[in-house]
Amino acid sequence: MIRFILLFWMGFVMADDVVQYDFSVANAAQHLGRVNIVLPVEGQQQVVVKLPVWRSGRYEVLNLSKNITEFKAHNKKGEPLSWKKTDKNTWVINNPKQGHIQISYLVYANMLSYRVAHIDESHAFLDASGVFMFAPSLRQAPLSVRLDVPDHWRSRSGMQSPSDHLFVADNYDQLVDSPIESGVHEFLAFTVDERNYEIVIWGEGNHDISDLREKISTLDAVAADLWGDFPFRRYVFMYHVGEGLRGATEHMNSTIIQSSRFKFKPLQDYFKVLATTAHEFVHTWNVKSYRPSGIAPYDYSGENYSKLFWMVEGSTSYYDDLFLMRAGIYQPEDYFKRLSDNIHGHLNKPGRDVSSVAMSSFDTWMNNDPHFSLNNQVSIYLEGALKTWALDQAIRQSSNNKHSYDDVQRQLYKRHVNTDVGYTEADVQAILNDLTGSPMTDFWQSYVSGTEALDFDALLAYYGLQRVFDEDSEEMAWLGIESRKDDAGVGIYAVHRNSPAWQAGLTGGDVVLAIDGYRTNADNWSDHLKTLQVGERYQVSYFNGDRLKSTTINPMKNPNPSFSIEPVDKASRQQKNVFKAWTGHDLPDA
Repeated sequence: MIRFILLFWMGFVMADDVVQYDFSVANAAQHLGRVNIVLPVEGQQQVVVKLPVWRSGRYEVLNLSKNITEFKAHNKKGEPLSWKKTDKNTWVINNPKQGHIQISYLVYANMLSYRVAHIDESHAFLDASGVFMFAPSLRQAPLSVRLDVPDHWRSRSGMQSPSDHLFVADNYDQLVDSPIESGVHEFLAFTVDERNYEIVIWGEGNHDISDLREKISTLDAVAADLWGDFPFRRYVFMYHVGEGLRGATEHMNSTIIQSSRFKFKPLQDYFKVLATTAHEFVHTWNVKSYRPSGIAPYDYSGENYSKLFWMVEGSTSYYDDLFLMRAGIYQPEDYFKRLSDNIHGHLNKPGRDVSSVAMSSFDTWMNNDPHFSLNNQVSIYLEGALKTWALDQAIRQSSNNKHSYDDVQRQLYKRHVNTDVGYTEADVQAILNDLTGSPMTDFWQSYVSGTEALDFDALLAYYGLQRVFDEDSEEMAWLGIESRKDDAGVGIYAVHRNSPAWQAGLTGGDVVLAIDGYRTNADNWSDHLKTLQVGERYQVSYFNGDRLKSTTINPMKNPNPSFSIEPVDKASRQQKNVFKAWTGHDLPDA
């Protein structure tokens, strides 16, 4: 087998139509890498090359070309070629002899938290979107990537690797969706039902790579039950562990997950890492195997618009916790806590009355001011997860629990796997019609295109659950301030529309210094709030910009008190049946 792969690679790299990338660490301390690319552009008098302006999995224009310098172009004889930059991410090279050309440039790789690229003395993490340019005319051409890195480093990727520090891909789309982790790291390979998994961990922390293997194996079983088929034979879980790291990005054959170094213990912290792991794993189907029109295929030069991003991210967020529940990693009370947090977060966002989840999906590329966003937008993750939950329940109820949202995901995979056009709202509604006898246009108009409030108590009751409110929270005075730490006092992150703080003239960016003459700060803010009484008036001193101001505030009763989710007394047989079908667990006794 090794000989076969080697012979295949030798033929591959000798082919005239292969794009060849060479990467080397130019200066690790300064986060610099050198890229050389050979482009087989025989017959082209002008050659266009580009670098993506965004990367898959993060729907934000990052203008990655800002990290490129010392761009040069030569023909295969080493003669320099003239070129010009025509826009922020496009270079046009003159190629009078119409032969193969070589380009080279330095890339500044210091975007670790964005999961784009990072180089230091211990590793080089490379997401092609921020490192490797491409010629649009050769986007479908096969390619190779060779790394010149320290001898003691090891290089891993979801791409095939014929030899150390060498990778091959069918085309640029595969490369840009297959990040490379090269350096000093922990590594573990294992197999589940003939599927090959690898875990790569860069950084030091309190993680246990063997326990991650066990947990991932249980997630594999849940995925097998849901889809019945896997779009890969080999998959790489990459983890970056370091101070202040968070977030993750899905890819077609791998994922990169970042976590603070000591967040793998205790169990409640570890749950967050595992939920993120489940989230990215679900993405291997939902968005990497099938995705909405508008983002299929990806346009790397600009925004990719869709009103269905809530199904991409929100449905995946719905499944990440549900996967942990079905896998037995969560106990029911753990899942109830996550569900209650999500409902509370939704109710605590005034933007739910202004923007639909469809419109927020379309506008997800816009990075708005947090004060404005709180009051005028919703999260495609949180809101999308709750709308998915509601749609799941509606399908179960309409089909007498014969079908669920699981069937929607199965049908999307079956009908739209790896299509260049993607699926539409009409395609989803056609699947709903097949499952329930109705396209559920009323649900769509009310909860997807519209902003009608979800009836959470009815949703919970369907599964034999209920909200139990905290009496102290119900009586607590509320100002409508979302706070953040500030050296001068209590920083205001955002203010809820029509809240007491809103009526008092406070806004995002202000800093509360004192209430009734008593100083406020991050340490005593919660104590201050506990002393406030509904119906009383309080003098607030604050900074607005650089000016000291004062205002009067009248606290009101908390409109969104804390609650827990618990089983109802004497659940019916139907409630027990649908709960078991939904979660894979028996409904606990009240």
